Amino acid sequence: MFKARSMSWLGTAGLAMGLCLPGAAFAYGESDAIRDCNSRMRADYSLSDFRSESAEKLPGGGHRYKVVGKTKIDGKKHSYSCEIKDRRVVAVNYDGPEPEGLGTAEKLAIGAAAAIAAGVAASAMSKDKEPEPAPPAAPAPEVKVRSNGNMEVAVAGGCTVLYNDIGLRESVSSRCTDADVAAAKRAMNQYLAKQSSSR
Repeated sequence: MFKARSMSWLGTAGLAMGLCLPGAAFAYGESDAIRDCNSRMRADYSLSDFRSESAEKLPGGGHRYKVVGKTKIDGKKHSYSCEIKDRRVVAVNYDGPEPEGLGTAEKLAIGAAAAIAAGVAASAMSKDKEPEPAPPAAPAPEVKVRSNGNMEVAVAGGCTVLYNDIGLRESVSSRCTDADVAAAKRAMNQYLAKQSSSR
């Protein structure tokens, strides 16, 4: 009985010590900072391929870290960094392409900024000049269904993007730009929508 009471007392004392010493019980280090930065980059930019990550503790006390790393998208490496303060990501920097799925607010903001920029550019141009004819539009991407059910989208300029039989991207040829991949995705979405409406 004495042994059971002493074990209970030791457990209670250990819990109290853990609560009194949160720094020891809940340590935050470089690996935690890297994890938090990666989570933020995944949420903000839909990144998943993290490479060459490192974290540096910054002077000034508390949990302040700078995390740097690289990600690879469509064969190209892009740098990113985060600043962590008190276990929270307070700043991010990323030099790669933006994710395709922007929300409505972001699209409206981009559209408004583009409209303002176009208005400024138009007013800066001489009103005497005749507008130059628009360059001919590139041909629309072509969707071809292979015998195994996979689908290939051919974009002008030699870009080819391969999708599986349910429309998930499997590979991208080396001649594709980010704009080509976006055009192929739009063409694939239109093709799949047309197929589902015709059933």
